[in-house]
Amino acid sequence: MAAKSKKEFTVTVNYPTKENQEEFDNRAARAVAKILYTSLPSDTIDEIIELYKERKLQSV
Repeated sequence: MAAKSKKEFTVTVNYPTKENQEEFDNRAARAVAKILYTSLPSDTIDEIIELYKERKLQSV
């Protein structure tokens, strides 16, 4: 039985700069919204938004 060789590869993660943070956040929010929209009913999405708002207010 032949031994499998390990494949090595490099992963690069690019974090946004402070100047691009807002655009990065907007793109991430759009991606999440698109996934939620296609997979959940609108009532459930509204509940998630309300929970998010409550938690955000608690953390401030």
